[in-house]
Amino acid sequence: MDLLKDSIHSADLYAGLSLLRLQVFVAVADHGGYSAAAAYLDLAQPTISFHVQALERLLGASLLVYRQRRVHLTPAGQELYRAATRMLRDAERLAAAVRSVDEGQAGQLRIGASIAFEIAPFFENVLAPFRRDHPRLQLAVRFGHSVQLAEAVLDDQIDLAYVQNWRLPVGVDYQPLHHAEFALMVAPRHPLTRKLDVSANDVFEAGLITAPIYSQEWPHYEELLRRSGITRFRVALEMDGVQARLLATQAGLGVMGVFVPPFARQSVGAVLRTISLGAPAPRAEFGIVTRRRHGLSTAAKEFVSGLRDLAQMNGGDSD
Repeated sequence: MDLLKDSIHSADLYAGLSLLRLQVFVAVADHGGYSAAAAYLDLAQPTISFHVQALERLLGASLLVYRQRRVHLTPAGQELYRAATRMLRDAERLAAAVRSVDEGQAGQLRIGASIAFEIAPFFENVLAPFRRDHPRLQLAVRFGHSVQLAEAVLDDQIDLAYVQNWRLPVGVDYQPLHHAEFALMVAPRHPLTRKLDVSANDVFEAGLITAPIYSQEWPHYEELLRRSGITRFRVALEMDGVQARLLATQAGLGVMGVFVPPFARQSVGAVLRTISLGAPAPRAEFGIVTRRRHGLSTAAKEFVSGLRDLAQMNGGDSD
Protein backbone atom coordinates (compact mmCIF):
# COMPACT_ATOMS: atom_id res chain seq x y z
CA MET A 1 0.00 0.00 0.00
CA ASP A 2 2.91 2.38 0.64
CA LEU A 3 3.60 2.53 -3.08
CA LEU A 4 0.28 4.29 -3.60
CA LYS A 5 0.75 7.09 -1.08
CA ASP A 6 2.59 9.35 -3.49
CA SER A 7 0.67 8.39 -6.61
CA ILE A 8 -2.94 7.23 -6.72
CA HIS A 9 -5.30 6.83 -3.80
CA SER A 10 -6.04 3.13 -3.33
CA ALA A 11 -9.83 3.57 -3.50
CA ASP A 12 -9.51 5.43 -6.82
CA LEU A 13 -7.10 2.83 -8.19
CA TYR A 14 -9.28 -0.15 -7.30
CA ALA A 15 -12.39 1.49 -8.72
CA GLY A 16 -10.62 2.75 -11.82
CA LEU A 17 -8.87 -0.51 -12.71
CA SER A 18 -12.07 -2.48 -13.15
CA LEU A 19 -11.92 -5.76 -15.03
CA LEU A 20 -14.25 -4.37 -17.68
CA ARG A 21 -11.95 -1.41 -18.25
CA LEU A 22 -8.92 -3.68 -18.52
CA GLN A 23 -10.82 -5.98 -20.89
CA VAL A 24 -11.62 -3.01 -23.12
CA PHE A 25 -8.00 -1.86 -23.13
CA VAL A 26 -6.69 -5.33 -24.02
CA ALA A 27 -9.29 -5.69 -26.78
CA VAL A 28 -8.22 -2.38 -28.34
CA ALA A 29 -4.59 -3.48 -28.28
CA ASP A 30 -5.32 -6.95 -29.63
CA HIS A 31 -7.61 -5.78 -32.43
CA GLY A 32 -5.62 -2.69 -33.35
CA GLY A 33 -8.37 -0.11 -33.03
CA TYR A 34 -11.42 1.22 -31.21
CA SER A 35 -14.05 0.21 -33.74
CA ALA A 36 -12.69 -3.36 -34.01
CA ALA A 37 -12.66 -3.66 -30.21
CA ALA A 38 -16.21 -2.31 -30.04
CA ALA A 39 -17.41 -4.92 -32.54
CA TYR A 40 -15.56 -7.70 -30.68
CA LEU A 41 -17.02 -6.76 -27.27
CA ASP A 42 -20.41 -5.73 -28.66
CA LEU A 43 -20.08 -2.26 -27.15
CA ALA A 44 -20.50 1.20 -28.62
CA GLN A 45 -17.30 2.84 -29.84
CA PRO A 46 -17.77 5.88 -27.52
CA THR A 47 -17.87 3.44 -24.60
CA ILE A 48 -14.56 1.97 -25.71
CA SER A 49 -12.99 5.41 -25.97
CA PHE A 50 -14.38 6.44 -22.59
CA HIS A 51 -12.76 3.51 -20.76
CA VAL A 52 -9.37 3.93 -22.42
CA GLN A 53 -9.33 7.67 -21.66
CA ALA A 54 -10.36 6.94 -18.05
CA LEU A 55 -7.38 4.61 -17.70
CA GLU A 56 -5.02 7.22 -19.09
CA ARG A 57 -6.36 9.86 -16.68
CA LEU A 58 -6.14 7.47 -13.74
CA LEU A 59 -2.57 6.36 -14.48
CA GLY A 60 -1.38 9.75 -15.74
CA ALA A 61 0.18 8.27 -18.87
CA SER A 62 -0.50 7.90 -22.56
CA LEU A 63 -1.26 4.24 -23.25
CA LEU A 64 -2.05 4.15 -26.97
CA VAL A 65 -0.86 6.00 -30.07
CA TYR A 66 -2.37 5.94 -33.56
CA ARG A 67 -0.03 5.56 -36.50
CA GLN A 68 -0.12 3.81 -39.86
CA ARG A 69 -3.88 3.43 -39.56
CA ARG A 70 -3.57 1.27 -36.45
CA VAL A 71 -3.44 1.70 -32.67
CA HIS A 72 -0.10 0.85 -31.02
CA LEU A 73 0.92 0.52 -27.38
CA THR A 74 3.21 3.09 -25.79
CA PRO A 75 5.88 1.83 -23.33
CA ALA A 76 3.43 2.57 -20.50
CA GLY A 77 0.69 0.82 -22.45
CA GLN A 78 2.88 -2.25 -22.91
CA GLU A 79 3.41 -2.45 -19.15
CA LEU A 80 -0.33 -2.15 -18.50
CA TYR A 81 -1.09 -4.70 -21.23
CA ARG A 82 1.16 -7.33 -19.64
CA ALA A 83 -0.37 -6.77 -16.22
CA ALA A 84 -3.95 -6.58 -17.55
CA THR A 85 -3.74 -9.85 -19.47
CA ARG A 86 -2.47 -11.61 -16.33
CA MET A 87 -5.27 -10.10 -14.24
CA LEU A 88 -7.93 -11.13 -16.73
CA ARG A 89 -6.59 -14.70 -16.89
CA ASP A 90 -6.51 -14.85 -13.09
CA ALA A 91 -10.09 -13.58 -12.95
CA GLU A 92 -11.22 -16.30 -15.38
CA ARG A 93 -9.40 -18.99 -13.38
CA LEU A 94 -10.91 -17.66 -10.16
CA ALA A 95 -14.43 -17.73 -11.62
CA ALA A 96 -13.90 -21.27 -12.90
CA ALA A 97 -12.56 -22.39 -9.51
CA VAL A 98 -15.53 -20.90 -7.66
CA ARG A 99 -17.95 -22.54 -10.09
CA SER A 100 -16.17 -25.86 -9.61
CA VAL A 101 -16.51 -25.62 -5.83
CA ASP A 102 -20.18 -24.68 -6.13
CA GLU A 103 -20.73 -27.63 -8.48
CA GLY A 104 -18.95 -30.00 -6.12
CA GLN A 105 -15.98 -30.54 -8.44
CA ALA A 106 -13.28 -28.76 -6.44
CA GLY A 107 -12.49 -27.63 -2.92
CA GLN A 108 -12.49 -29.99 0.05
CA LEU A 109 -14.99 -32.34 1.67
CA ARG A 110 -14.26 -33.55 5.22
CA ILE A 111 -16.08 -36.77 6.02
CA GLY A 112 -16.37 -38.64 9.29
CA ALA A 113 -17.27 -42.34 9.15
CA SER A 114 -18.11 -44.72 11.95
CA ILE A 115 -15.43 -47.33 12.59
CA ALA A 116 -18.10 -49.82 11.50
CA PHE A 117 -17.31 -48.68 7.94
CA GLU A 118 -13.55 -49.14 8.20
CA ILE A 119 -13.91 -51.98 5.72
CA ALA A 120 -13.00 -52.55 2.08
CA PRO A 121 -16.60 -52.21 0.73
CA PHE A 122 -16.78 -48.65 2.06
CA PHE A 123 -13.74 -47.72 -0.02
CA GLU A 124 -14.79 -49.77 -3.04
CA ASN A 125 -18.52 -48.99 -3.14
CA VAL A 126 -18.73 -45.55 -1.54
CA LEU A 127 -15.50 -43.59 -1.81
CA ALA A 128 -14.20 -44.93 -5.13
CA PRO A 129 -17.31 -44.05 -7.22
CA PHE A 130 -17.52 -40.65 -5.55
CA ARG A 131 -13.81 -40.08 -6.26
CA ARG A 132 -14.32 -40.95 -9.94
CA ASP A 133 -17.18 -38.43 -10.22
CA HIS A 134 -15.21 -35.72 -8.36
CA PRO A 135 -11.58 -36.18 -9.45
CA ARG A 136 -10.48 -32.68 -8.40
CA LEU A 137 -12.18 -32.65 -5.02
CA GLN A 138 -9.92 -33.14 -2.01
CA LEU A 139 -11.37 -35.75 0.34
CA ALA A 140 -10.49 -35.98 4.02
CA VAL A 141 -11.86 -39.07 5.80
CA ARG A 142 -11.76 -39.69 9.54
CA PHE A 143 -12.87 -42.95 11.16
CA GLY A 144 -14.02 -42.97 14.77
CA HIS A 145 -16.79 -43.60 17.26
CA SER A 146 -20.15 -42.15 16.27
CA VAL A 147 -20.52 -39.83 19.27
CA GLN A 148 -17.01 -38.42 18.82
CA LEU A 149 -17.59 -37.82 15.11
CA ALA A 150 -20.88 -36.04 15.76
CA GLU A 151 -19.07 -33.78 18.23
CA ALA A 152 -16.41 -33.12 15.57
CA VAL A 153 -19.20 -31.94 13.25
CA LEU A 154 -20.38 -29.51 15.93
CA ASP A 155 -16.81 -28.23 16.34
CA ASP A 156 -16.53 -27.71 12.54
CA GLN A 157 -13.65 -30.18 12.32
CA ILE A 158 -15.53 -32.17 9.67
CA ASP A 159 -18.41 -31.31 7.33
CA LEU A 160 -20.57 -34.38 7.89
CA ALA A 161 -20.46 -37.72 9.63
CA TYR A 162 -21.83 -41.11 8.57
CA VAL A 163 -22.64 -42.63 11.95
CA GLN A 164 -24.86 -44.82 14.08
CA ASN A 165 -27.91 -43.14 15.60
CA TRP A 166 -26.83 -43.65 19.22
CA ARG A 167 -26.55 -40.92 21.86
CA LEU A 168 -25.91 -38.19 19.31
CA PRO A 169 -25.27 -34.79 20.89
CA VAL A 170 -27.82 -31.99 20.94
CA GLY A 171 -27.30 -29.42 18.22
CA VAL A 172 -26.79 -31.66 15.19
CA ASP A 173 -29.13 -32.52 12.33
CA TYR A 174 -29.54 -36.21 11.64
CA GLN A 175 -30.81 -37.81 8.40
CA PRO A 176 -31.49 -41.57 8.58
CA LEU A 177 -30.09 -43.59 5.69
CA HIS A 178 -30.38 -47.30 6.41
CA HIS A 179 -30.26 -50.05 9.00
CA ALA A 180 -27.40 -52.51 9.43
CA GLU A 181 -27.35 -55.89 11.14
CA PHE A 182 -24.93 -56.74 13.92
CA ALA A 183 -23.49 -60.08 12.86
CA LEU A 184 -21.26 -62.56 14.68
CA MET A 185 -18.61 -63.67 12.19
CA VAL A 186 -15.72 -66.10 11.98
CA ALA A 187 -13.19 -67.20 9.38
CA PRO A 188 -14.48 -69.63 6.70
CA ARG A 189 -12.35 -72.46 8.14
CA HIS A 190 -13.13 -71.74 11.77
CA PRO A 191 -14.41 -74.84 13.65
CA LEU A 192 -17.69 -73.07 14.45
CA THR A 193 -18.63 -73.03 10.76
CA ARG A 194 -18.89 -76.82 10.86
CA LYS A 195 -21.37 -76.88 13.73
CA LEU A 196 -25.06 -77.08 12.89
CA ASP A 197 -26.08 -75.41 16.14
CA VAL A 198 -23.72 -72.88 17.65
CA SER A 199 -24.26 -72.16 21.33
CA ALA A 200 -23.29 -69.24 23.54
CA ASN A 201 -20.82 -71.57 25.24
CA ASP A 202 -19.19 -72.29 21.86
CA VAL A 203 -18.63 -68.57 21.38
CA PHE A 204 -17.29 -68.33 24.93
CA GLU A 205 -14.73 -71.04 24.20
CA ALA A 206 -13.72 -69.51 20.85
CA GLY A 207 -13.31 -66.08 22.41
CA LEU A 208 -14.30 -62.66 21.10
CA ILE A 209 -12.22 -60.22 19.08
CA THR A 210 -13.28 -56.80 20.32
CA ALA A 211 -12.39 -53.16 20.55
CA PRO A 212 -10.58 -52.10 23.74
CA ILE A 213 -12.95 -52.86 26.61
CA TYR A 214 -14.48 -50.16 28.81
CA SER A 215 -14.45 -47.66 25.97
CA GLN A 216 -17.17 -45.04 25.54
CA GLU A 217 -19.36 -47.38 23.51
CA TRP A 218 -18.63 -50.60 25.40
CA PRO A 219 -22.06 -50.69 27.16
CA HIS A 220 -23.70 -50.49 23.74
CA TYR A 221 -21.52 -53.34 22.47
CA GLU A 222 -22.43 -55.50 25.46
CA GLU A 223 -26.11 -54.86 24.77
CA LEU A 224 -25.66 -55.98 21.16
CA LEU A 225 -23.97 -59.18 22.34
CA ARG A 226 -26.82 -59.84 24.75
CA ARG A 227 -29.40 -59.35 22.01
CA SER A 228 -27.39 -61.74 19.83
CA GLY A 229 -27.78 -64.44 22.52
CA ILE A 230 -24.48 -63.95 24.36
CA THR A 231 -24.81 -63.18 28.08
CA ARG A 232 -21.41 -64.53 29.11
CA PHE A 233 -18.31 -64.03 27.01
CA ARG A 234 -14.56 -64.23 27.00
CA VAL A 235 -12.36 -61.69 25.24
CA ALA A 236 -9.65 -63.50 23.31
CA LEU A 237 -8.18 -60.44 21.59
CA GLU A 238 -8.85 -56.73 21.89
CA MET A 239 -7.54 -54.14 19.47
CA ASP A 240 -8.57 -50.80 18.05
CA GLY A 241 -9.71 -50.48 14.45
CA VAL A 242 -12.31 -52.55 12.65
CA GLN A 243 -9.96 -53.40 9.78
CA ALA A 244 -7.42 -54.90 12.19
CA ARG A 245 -10.16 -56.94 13.89
CA LEU A 246 -11.40 -58.18 10.51
CA LEU A 247 -7.90 -59.40 9.64
CA ALA A 248 -7.60 -61.10 13.02
CA THR A 249 -10.96 -62.79 12.47
CA GLN A 250 -9.90 -63.96 9.00
CA ALA A 251 -6.83 -65.48 10.64
CA GLY A 252 -9.12 -67.59 12.81
CA LEU A 253 -8.29 -65.90 16.12
CA GLY A 254 -11.86 -65.69 17.39
CA VAL A 255 -15.40 -64.42 16.87
CA MET A 256 -16.07 -60.83 15.86
CA GLY A 257 -19.27 -58.83 16.17
CA VAL A 258 -19.59 -56.28 13.37
CA PHE A 259 -22.25 -54.16 11.72
CA VAL A 260 -22.67 -55.07 8.07
CA PRO A 261 -24.12 -52.21 6.00
CA PRO A 262 -26.28 -53.07 2.96
CA PHE A 263 -23.51 -52.32 0.46
CA ALA A 264 -21.06 -54.64 2.27
CA ARG A 265 -23.08 -57.83 2.66
CA GLN A 266 -21.68 -59.60 -0.38
CA SER A 267 -18.07 -58.51 0.13
CA VAL A 268 -17.94 -59.33 3.84
CA GLY A 269 -19.74 -62.61 3.22
CA ALA A 270 -17.03 -63.61 0.76
CA VAL A 271 -14.25 -63.49 3.39
CA LEU A 272 -16.10 -64.29 6.65
CA ARG A 273 -18.98 -66.53 7.71
CA THR A 274 -21.92 -65.51 9.86
CA ILE A 275 -22.84 -67.64 12.86
CA SER A 276 -26.12 -67.39 14.73
CA LEU A 277 -27.26 -68.48 18.16
CA GLY A 278 -30.87 -68.57 17.04
CA ALA A 279 -31.74 -65.01 18.11
CA PRO A 280 -32.66 -62.44 15.44
CA ALA A 281 -29.68 -60.31 14.49
CA PRO A 282 -29.77 -56.92 16.27
CA ARG A 283 -30.18 -53.96 13.95
CA ALA A 284 -29.11 -50.35 14.29
CA GLU A 285 -29.87 -47.26 12.27
CA PHE A 286 -27.14 -45.32 10.51
CA GLY A 287 -27.37 -41.90 8.94
CA ILE A 288 -25.74 -38.56 8.27
CA VAL A 289 -24.99 -35.93 10.90
CA THR A 290 -24.53 -32.28 9.95
CA ARG A 291 -24.60 -29.00 11.85
CA ARG A 292 -27.92 -27.28 12.32
CA ARG A 293 -28.52 -24.13 10.30
CA HIS A 294 -25.57 -24.92 8.04
CA GLY A 295 -26.37 -25.92 4.49
CA LEU A 296 -24.40 -28.71 2.86
CA SER A 297 -22.11 -27.97 -0.05
CA THR A 298 -22.96 -29.42 -3.45
CA ALA A 299 -20.27 -32.09 -3.02
CA ALA A 300 -21.61 -33.06 0.41
CA LYS A 301 -25.17 -33.32 -0.94
CA GLU A 302 -23.96 -35.56 -3.76
CA PHE A 303 -22.06 -37.76 -1.29
CA VAL A 304 -25.17 -38.20 0.86
CA SER A 305 -27.34 -38.83 -2.20
CA GLY A 306 -24.92 -41.49 -3.44
CA LEU A 307 -24.97 -43.21 -0.06
CA ARG A 308 -28.76 -43.24 0.02
CA ASP A 309 -28.97 -44.63 -3.52
CA LEU A 310 -26.39 -47.31 -2.69
CA ALA A 311 -28.25 -48.39 0.45
CA GLN A 312 -31.58 -48.63 -1.38
CA MET A 313 -30.00 -50.48 -4.30
CA ASN A 314 -28.68 -53.11 -1.89
CA GLY A 315 -31.91 -53.59 0.01
CA GLY A 316 -31.32 -51.05 2.75
CA ASP A 317 -34.05 -49.05 4.40
CA SER A 318 -34.44 -45.98 6.57
CA ASP A 319 -37.69 -46.70 8.36
